[in-house]
Amino acid sequence: MKKIDSQVYDLIPPQEMIQFMLKYSFFHKQVTQIPESIIVDKKIDFDIMTKALNIVIERNDCMRLRFFKKSGKIKQYFLDKFEVNNIPVLHFSSVDEQMKVLTADAQTPIKVFKDETFRIKFFTTSDNRYGIYLCVHHLVMDNAACLVFFNDLLAIYDHLKDGKPMPKPLGKYEDRIIKELEYISDKSNLEKEEKAYTEYITKNGDPMYLGVEGPKFLEAERKKKKDPTIMAPSLFDPIHDKAEFTKKALPEEEGKKVIEFMDKYGVSGECLIQLAMRLYLSKINGGYLDTYFITLCPRRRTLSEKRSGGTVTAPLPWRLTLKEDTTFMQALEQMAEIQVWAFRHMNYPYLEYRELQRKLFNYPAAAGSSTMMFSWFPLEENTMNNWNYEFVGYGIGRYVMVLYTFAMKDVKHNTIKITYQHRTKFVSVEDIDKFHAGTEKVLKICVENPDLTVKQILEKI
Repeated sequence: MKKIDSQVYDLIPPQEMIQFMLKYSFFHKQVTQIPESIIVDKKIDFDIMTKALNIVIERNDCMRLRFFKKSGKIKQYFLDKFEVNNIPVLHFSSVDEQMKVLTADAQTPIKVFKDETFRIKFFTTSDNRYGIYLCVHHLVMDNAACLVFFNDLLAIYDHLKDGKPMPKPLGKYEDRIIKELEYISDKSNLEKEEKAYTEYITKNGDPMYLGVEGPKFLEAERKKKKDPTIMAPSLFDPIHDKAEFTKKALPEEEGKKVIEFMDKYGVSGECLIQLAMRLYLSKINGGYLDTYFITLCPRRRTLSEKRSGGTVTAPLPWRLTLKEDTTFMQALEQMAEIQVWAFRHMNYPYLEYRELQRKLFNYPAAAGSSTMMFSWFPLEENTMNNWNYEFVGYGIGRYVMVLYTFAMKDVKHNTIKITYQHRTKFVSVEDIDKFHAGTEKVLKICVENPDLTVKQILEKI
């Protein structure tokens, strides 16, 4: 093994959770990486952008992380210096070519134990725009860190190209690693959170799986095992992990109304889009009003943490139990309360919670009751240092969960984009089409009539 002069660290819980994902997709290592790009209208000098990138690498320590295995355990350390030069510049003649080439790269595993932690490509589009593509290993960045990366890169480019002020320094991921390892070393922290999570997840009894495909999997499991009380079907299959990447957007007029509603009432997209999905799930699953998602939280509280790279994300259980006479606005308030609770308890390692949940509900290894993992990407017009941009994600072809849904504002078209990464063995494109159409219908009804009760909404869907 090569000599390492830097401080060596264990993985922190969010990284352990990322590595655990391979257990449910053990042939396809690309499931632990994030491929995405931004496409901008402004002309980019790629030589200057390369200089900006190397300044980002110097400022953003997670981009200097390296990994190795020792006695079967993954260890990590930081390089003092690292530069990237000779970045490929691709020129695409069509959108199809652009998606095909970048998706192929997205589905190519990063060789994380051979000193490769990310890949960068520059490109031009068929409509004369400019793009920056990043494919990064999830041990290095979560999605919030990717947004930090792109924002910092464009701000530094503006500094080099146009003399604008240098952006503020970034927080150090190394500091966060030290802090996280100290937290989990104190077992009283874990005991306190285990108690809080036990009370939270059991107060309404066992959660039940509400599928976007309807109740067929739950009913099949109950029939197979001759047990009508089963609440969570076995849906994880490490062999059949093929996944589609189905992209949808609200019609622009409807999307505009949704955004105006969010602005008028101070509602987060994270709560609003989830609530619409949950109501439609109730409709297609026998009117059951107890829905359970795993929602990704970026876990960044302080300004320094918000301007930090690295992976600190955590999947948090968001369980919403409604009553028929609850209004849509009241349900949104409940969503916000759940969000606050989750933020207060976001330091509890997900793998600890996962084991707690299995113990509490006696789940088999491949069973789970959450419908999906959900993320809201907080993209606004000024997110990328006030550049006019479009944010694009790419399908990795395989995935560990039945469904991962992420939604965001489409700042280019002033609407909402929703992307569904779904395992085709369990959830078809047709299932997604119906689910998305149902979500759209709920949003249209409720944005126009937010005082409707849950019962009235379900009758109108």
